[in-house]
Amino acid sequence: MEGRFTDPIVAIDGNSLLHRAFHALPPTMTAPDGRPTNAAFGFISMLLKIVQDLEPQGVVVAFDRGRPAFREEALACYKAHRPKTPDELRVQFPMIKELLEALAVPVIEADGWEGDDVLGTIARLAEELGAQALLVTGDRDALQLVSDHVKVVTTRKGIADIVIYDSSAVLERYGVTPEQIPDYLGLKGDTSDNIPGVKGVGEKTAAKLIAEYGTLEAVLSAAGSIKGKLGENLQLYAEDARVSRLVATIRRDVPIDLDLTSVSWGKFDPARVAEAFAALRFSQAVIGRVLASGHQDASASMAGVKPAAPTDVWRQTASQATTGLVAQWAATDGWLGIAFDDGTCDSLFASRCDLALADPTRREVTLVTGDAAEGALTALLGGSARIACGDWKATVHALCPPEAGGSFDAAIEAFGPERTFDCGIAAYLLESNRNSYQLDALAADLLPGHIPAGPGRENMASHESRLAAEVAPILASRLHEDGSADVFERIEMPLVPILSRMERTGVGLDTQVLLELGEEVAGRLEGIATAIYGYAGGEFCIDSPKQLSEVLFEKLGLPTQKRKKTGYSTDASVLAALAPMHPIAEEVVAYRELAKLKSTYIDALPALVAADGRIHTTFNQTVAATGRLSSSAPNLQNIPVRTELGRRIRAAFVPAIEGDLIVAADYSQIELRILAHLSGDQGLIEAFTDGRDFHAVTASRVFGVPVEDVPQGYRAKAKAVNFGIVYGQSAHGLADSLKIGHGEAQDMIDRYYAAYPRVRAYLDETVASAHRLGYASTLFGRKRRIPELKSPNFNLRAFGERTAMNHPMQGTAADIMKLAMIEVDRKLRETKLEARMLLQVHDELVFECPAQELQALTTLAEEAMAGVAELAVPLEVGVAAGKNWAVAK
Repeated sequence: MEGRFTDPIVAIDGNSLLHRAFHALPPTMTAPDGRPTNAAFGFISMLLKIVQDLEPQGVVVAFDRGRPAFREEALACYKAHRPKTPDELRVQFPMIKELLEALAVPVIEADGWEGDDVLGTIARLAEELGAQALLVTGDRDALQLVSDHVKVVTTRKGIADIVIYDSSAVLERYGVTPEQIPDYLGLKGDTSDNIPGVKGVGEKTAAKLIAEYGTLEAVLSAAGSIKGKLGENLQLYAEDARVSRLVATIRRDVPIDLDLTSVSWGKFDPARVAEAFAALRFSQAVIGRVLASGHQDASASMAGVKPAAPTDVWRQTASQATTGLVAQWAATDGWLGIAFDDGTCDSLFASRCDLALADPTRREVTLVTGDAAEGALTALLGGSARIACGDWKATVHALCPPEAGGSFDAAIEAFGPERTFDCGIAAYLLESNRNSYQLDALAADLLPGHIPAGPGRENMASHESRLAAEVAPILASRLHEDGSADVFERIEMPLVPILSRMERTGVGLDTQVLLELGEEVAGRLEGIATAIYGYAGGEFCIDSPKQLSEVLFEKLGLPTQKRKKTGYSTDASVLAALAPMHPIAEEVVAYRELAKLKSTYIDALPALVAADGRIHTTFNQTVAATGRLSSSAPNLQNIPVRTELGRRIRAAFVPAIEGDLIVAADYSQIELRILAHLSGDQGLIEAFTDGRDFHAVTASRVFGVPVEDVPQGYRAKAKAVNFGIVYGQSAHGLADSLKIGHGEAQDMIDRYYAAYPRVRAYLDETVASAHRLGYASTLFGRKRRIPELKSPNFNLRAFGERTAMNHPMQGTAADIMKLAMIEVDRKLRETKLEARMLLQVHDELVFECPAQELQALTTLAEEAMAGVAELAVPLEVGVAAGKNWAVAK
């Protein structure tokens, strides 16, 4: 049978590739039914690249279907710490399987087996047939399968950059042969799978030992002659090493039904492929690439479509060379509701070539991305109607995908904020505590008799454009009635294109920094785990709440705190209560914090680097009720800045262009300055304007000592009170944060209000106003409705009152930051500096700029940020620069 295979067979680890695609692409792509499609799109993009680069004879895809019992029996905490698959990714597994079925690609799964084991079995089958197999996976454990007939293809970053490992490449990279990889993992372990290995043995030591002794058993046999701590650990953790080797060994005997001789790429039904991909709103360009990769004539699927006239922007059509977007709209009272289809909707396909903007009765027009977008949109809008959409940022990204390059700004300008109405943002300003800002959800509340879209109804683009046209004028009217139109038009809408640019730009990441940090943190986690095992009297799975509960409350006899359905809670509040009683609680807290930073950032971020070498987060305008922006996929706003580990994680964020600098500009004590302005307290205003340390001045007033003699401990307490007041903190909360008695905390708060009497009066007035009106408002008119103020429950009412106190300060700070971003962006474009705004994190803006522009950017940022609001005290802006984010901060 050997002659049967002229080209290699490609076997893909479906779980690995789909996870990588999910984290590499922003979650802005959706199917007509609202399901996200970013992972499916990335998977198909990677698949097409694999087919293009490797020219395989056939492709098969393996997926997990459970975990082998022998692994979990051997190692109870095997993969126990793995986070639950996000719902946004989980729904895409059946989606990609349907696409693979349409492509006639076998999907191989086996109950109780992982994808790695299925790949191992496919590799064995290929070897038996004398075929060449290429295993595509992000799991380096698969390198043990490399042989004369088998190579491993892994992604280096993003979803496009691949590297192929043969036996020599494995030896060069890891210092061991493929056959020795299980022994190597037995020593080193694998923190990503909770495989322990031998304590104190890292990558280099494991490779050196295996290279010297040949096998794991030989190393363990020689442990008595190996000097020092290493020899001791090899003897002490010998059984761990053997278990780790067993668990890390990929099985090659999974019962699967697969005839490799019948596997062939490209023998699919083009009509079925086009239908399956169009159903998920994939573009004609993608469908064209898929069809072109097959054995049949892809152009047959485009039969009947006339070629576009190169100078006729208004009647442009989609083809394999040009991504087409069908803009559909519904008009009502001077409003155009618009939504985009990618040209794949069957009901439109036949007539797309004959559409003309000159005909006002049509409700659809085909546009093209890139340079033509500006002119097409201008013609569409005609300068008169206002355009409404469900999500303007997503629409801008649809108009100008990443490959469109320099025309992105042109599309943004043509589709400008002054003529655009984002229904989701409008609804957010009216009700910042809604569960959903999708058009269907808004229409259900605003349009009598509205029925959400579902199977068998009109295509989604047409449905959304009609809803936008009907919902927008209602929301616009309510914005004016509510007094929120100015925030919408002055702050929120002008910010959308800026966020689009920032998401498009991304931020550079030095993955080597995180790799080295990951190895160090793994060692620290081992040390903490050892301490926990010592207190517990034996090893257990620390990541398992059930096992931890048994140790704390049964074995150690500590008092139970909170009961859940699954047993007694071991959450953070419980551990905090137990900490004074037993040192194990504090160690578990440290272990969890370290493990979370490792899994969330140190291990995860390198996998999120896109093909351009940057990480692209998504900024959300309609999440935080205060008005602040949030960041997701990944969240770059929660990296600790005051801890040593957090700073070292930030050190991995670097300029993506060699020679450039990272520049951070942040507001100093902005909420407290806003409090001074809003309250009008003269003492507070003077504390900011007399040039001395603000927290020291507060400590002097609160504790009655000269400002020049304030002890550091008093200053720290005064700082805690200052910020506690801003966030509506009670005496109980202050006592917890400072680890002092409730009485002392209350006395400090009373002294604070005595020192700054107008602050207390202002907060009381704000709460009274919120009770009367039902909302609190910022300096710029951003309202936050607080239904908890009417609750009969005391705790809920108290929460509502704290919300009423802090919203004017936090919300005003959010408004000022957004106005600053708008002004900074305007000046950057006006001055034509090459500097790029990358991130917004709390009170900080992060830039990337050429070294020669540093002084110009510093001046621009300071002036723009300090000048966006006139307060009773000056807004102070600090700017710092360096080779990475940690240095700049």
